[in-house]
Amino acid sequence: MVLQHHFTWQVLFRLTTATAFACFASSGAMTQEKDTYLVTEFGATADDDVLDTQAFQKAIDVAARHGGTVRVPKGRFITGRLQLPSGVRLFLEEGAVLQGSADFRDYGQGRWTDSFLFAENAERITIEGPGTLDGADCEIPGGEEGFRGPHAIRFVRCRNVTIRDVTITRAGNYAVLCNDSEDFLISGVKFRGGHDGVHAQACRRFRVVDCDFRTGDDCLAGCDNVDFEVARCQINSSCNGFRLGCVHLRVHDCRFWGPGEYPHRITIKKGKPRTNMLSAFVHFAPTDRNPKLPSDDWLIQNCTMDTVDAVYLYDFEKGVWQTGQPAKRLVFENIRAQNIALPLRVLGDKDRQFDLTLKNVLIALRDDRADQPVLDIAQFGRLNLENVVLQNSGKQPVLRARDGREIHLHHVEAKPTNPQPFLWSNVEKVSQD
Repeated sequence: MVLQHHFTWQVLFRLTTATAFACFASSGAMTQEKDTYLVTEFGATADDDVLDTQAFQKAIDVAARHGGTVRVPKGRFITGRLQLPSGVRLFLEEGAVLQGSADFRDYGQGRWTDSFLFAENAERITIEGPGTLDGADCEIPGGEEGFRGPHAIRFVRCRNVTIRDVTITRAGNYAVLCNDSEDFLISGVKFRGGHDGVHAQACRRFRVVDCDFRTGDDCLAGCDNVDFEVARCQINSSCNGFRLGCVHLRVHDCRFWGPGEYPHRITIKKGKPRTNMLSAFVHFAPTDRNPKLPSDDWLIQNCTMDTVDAVYLYDFEKGVWQTGQPAKRLVFENIRAQNIALPLRVLGDKDRQFDLTLKNVLIALRDDRADQPVLDIAQFGRLNLENVVLQNSGKQPVLRARDGREIHLHHVEAKPTNPQPFLWSNVEKVSQD
């Protein structure tokens, strides 16, 4: 029943997003046929330390009036904040580096919302590579955590946006921050260092495909989102792969691995750089954001995980940034997770709305952390395990469950052989074969 529900949603999601993305993809193709504006023709000069903000902004404004393309040639260009209007395409050629100023005052007033590229109430925007957007690790003294600087790209109430084939590196804060925006395609983007990769708040219909995340903070984050698909991505972090709140999330054909290639930024400042990847997925619904939506209808398919602390974490009672809205239905299918340090741990809400399905799944704890359950779940509605292998040291049950409505176990194997592989209490219905 759960899988059929996901299949139905997948069909509807694909039809809806295919129509939406076809519309703005075709408009992007039309943009390429229109006028192209080379930034050097507006006074920008490469490979010096002179700010080219005015030259870039003039080229952008002219291109936007005609639905054209701003072309950035090979070389390094330094600017402060740039505003992107509707209908503009920013194209960074091979070898082009658009580098942000090292002075936070070139982006605004030193506020958390400052950003390198900014768009508000805009549509039909494309940012395209193969060049690089370099945030230069710009810091704001007294900013969040005492140092966080401007975001690399920020969208507010925007729609029909494409970010394709660029590298975003050294972002002063988030690489891509989106608020109340819809119909985004983020494709073939490389995220290097910085903080969060894609942070979306109250956004709808996002596709993130063929991207390579190697971030110092969460790869994908935010809450109150609807209809997200993440496909064929590389996920590496010194924090979390997904710290997300979303209704209708599909993640498939992705690789998760740790440790992080870029240390968690705040730990660098503290002099003790940390690189362990905390979790592949963690529920995100912070009360201070007053979230309106739960996390519901998640389908995670065809993924591998290696040397990640946890596959999934959810604690509705005491979890950090997890108590604003509950999580509900979650399916893991065709998953291979190895060298895991912590149990897949769930403490749901008291109404027991959380349902978990594992189908064709292997989770193996690493040798030095193997004396604990692989799956530890409490206050849940339905737990369904089908063709599942759970591996620990054999000294503890692989499954510990309590305060639930139903457990269904079909072809579940504990490795190594364990005289008491499953332990449950206060569960209303259990079926096992």
